[in-house]
Amino acid sequence: MRSENKKIALALAAFISVQISCAEAPVPIKRNPDETGTNGTGNGTGNNGTGTGNGTGTNGGTGGSGSGGTGTGGTQVLSGNIQVPADRGYQNIPWEEFQAEDATLGGAAKVIGPSRKKWDITHIEAEAIGRKAVRLDKTGDSVTFKPTKKGNSIVVRLSIPDSPNGGGIDSTIGVYINGKRTSLPVTSRYAWSYQGGLIGDPKMDDPRVSSVSPHTFFDESRMLLPEFAAGAEIKIQRDAEDSAAFYVIDLVDFEMVAPPVAMPAGFVSIETLNPNVKANDGKDHADDIVNAVKMAKEQGKGLWFPAGKFVATKFNSYSSNEGIDNPGIAVAGAGMWHTELNGRRMIWFCQGSVKCTYSDFSIFGESKARAEETEGVQKAFAGPQGVGSSITNVWVEHVVSAIWVGNDPPYQTAPTKNLTIADVRIRNTYADGINFDNGTSNSTATNVHMRNTGDDGAVVWSVKWTDWVKEKSYQAGPDFIKPDGKNAPDQGVAENNTFKHITVQMPWRANCFASYGGQNNKWEKSVCEDVLTYPGILIDNEFSPYPFGPAVNSFTDIHLIRAGGPMFLEPTPWEHGALKFYQREGSVTDIVVENIDIVDPTYAGIEFKGFGTKFVPPGEKFHPDMIKDAEEAKFKNITLKNITIINAGTYGIEVGDAGGQGEVSFENVKVIKPVKGGLLNKDNNAPASFFNKKTGNEGW
Repeated sequence: MRSENKKIALALAAFISVQISCAEAPVPIKRNPDETGTNGTGNGTGNNGTGTGNGTGTNGGTGGSGSGGTGTGGTQVLSGNIQVPADRGYQNIPWEEFQAEDATLGGAAKVIGPSRKKWDITHIEAEAIGRKAVRLDKTGDSVTFKPTKKGNSIVVRLSIPDSPNGGGIDSTIGVYINGKRTSLPVTSRYAWSYQGGLIGDPKMDDPRVSSVSPHTFFDESRMLLPEFAAGAEIKIQRDAEDSAAFYVIDLVDFEMVAPPVAMPAGFVSIETLNPNVKANDGKDHADDIVNAVKMAKEQGKGLWFPAGKFVATKFNSYSSNEGIDNPGIAVAGAGMWHTELNGRRMIWFCQGSVKCTYSDFSIFGESKARAEETEGVQKAFAGPQGVGSSITNVWVEHVVSAIWVGNDPPYQTAPTKNLTIADVRIRNTYADGINFDNGTSNSTATNVHMRNTGDDGAVVWSVKWTDWVKEKSYQAGPDFIKPDGKNAPDQGVAENNTFKHITVQMPWRANCFASYGGQNNKWEKSVCEDVLTYPGILIDNEFSPYPFGPAVNSFTDIHLIRAGGPMFLEPTPWEHGALKFYQREGSVTDIVVENIDIVDPTYAGIEFKGFGTKFVPPGEKFHPDMIKDAEEAKFKNITLKNITIINAGTYGIEVGDAGGQGEVSFENVKVIKPVKGGLLNKDNNAPASFFNKKTGNEGW
């Protein structure tokens, strides 16, 4: 497939985003319970108990805060001391996460925050996990951690300044293990964007064009270290040789990384197929990798990359390619910490209705802005991903989107089916983490950890292509859709997909979890921790989707922590609720939201919003059919059950902008300590019949 066949929803990608004191002993963020023995003993939370007794719980938990209560198998304690059931979010996490603000500070290091003020260089901590961080301004400033387990690696999430001309700087920071320094290379080359919500052009990375509304302050650096013992003192210190003007430390991860894995049976090494390719040789092997894939296929083997770095930056023999076509082979490495696939062209496509499998490596791209419209595709895995394919034990960083499944017509010959994604880490992207798009069905993403995505973390976008063509041609002109795509057929409903055990931290643009049409898609047992500008969960009829239903889409057993934020129509932006229902282009129907904890939302806990002629922003236009659908939209077969909203920044529940059409069922929906009130029915938008109140509702 050639470059003209590989635009990978560039237009779709553009439009989907239109939109304290120091502790004496730092405590790690506990992502899983302490469990021992057959049943284990953990920090289980008690149910049905009273008083302060410690009843023994089931599922490996010890019931807490309940006299003889039933344990839930343990809790995990996240930033801000928020307790979350242990079965939510990424499971069996192999690293310990420490928040810098809870560590021991040295020199003149100081805690900054908390703050949720977006796009402000004086509030960098607003993009930190927990909305606090530690600033190191002077030589000798430090922050010290004590991991509770042995390890041999570190990840530091930090911010250092941009360069005056944009493009970032390179520097170092000292990592001391029991007093001995190792220099950790750090960079801001993949951080710092400007002009707020604008995207689509590399100029957003250049402060000389405009330095207003800066954001995307943080990046991460990782490094293998000599093995250290549990309880070792590990200090991050700014020394004289560390040249950045400031260092803002958000968090660190410590992990015991296993040795490189050997080449599995049935694989052939790229170094065997081409002796000119060597790990860490610093050469551009884009063409060589394409040839190696073909040779492995001819030999009936998988392609293996040994430990080290391999670079694909520019094609020569395959100059029309956007990335690497996989004809249906397995691609593997020596482990996500050991095999690093780097470069602009390290994009993997699955060629046809075949099975493509990927495992045990990392992909580090070179994306410095969300500018695919001008710079071409910048994803790790893109386009349709065949049938029965898998992506496991993979780390993705510094790309626009990590895993974007699906392609625009006419380039997609068949939608993706039965894709499995598991045990994946996604860091520092400029757009989506995982997007099940263009008719993707029967696919799963399990045990995925995302941090600092630039758009939705885990999303199903059930785009109806013929509607997209009609609406975007009206909005953006008849040439917006290429001629060979205008008359292409629809790609099918995105259905029967599941996201389970997903953790999303700080998506700096858009949501943790989102549903745009389709049916029988599920988001389960997951955690959303800090959102800068948007909801934690968005259920939205937008971007030309197929209708919702008739089989329900469901969100169950999810924590939303410090979610919701301000976005669009600056300088008085919309204030998005943590859980938002939006009838932008038509009805939202057939939704179940159950067992949700909404903690410290920036604005409302739950928001219902509509659209229509009176709400069209100045200078924008929408197809008359879309406006008609929005104005006739109704919420139908919507069930909210067992939802707790704590410390809402405004209201527990808010209905506004034609969001009160239809009916919603509320059962055991509780609002606790909202700042402004339990319910805002803006302009009496919703009649009494909108609120189908069942039993157990409180506080609103």
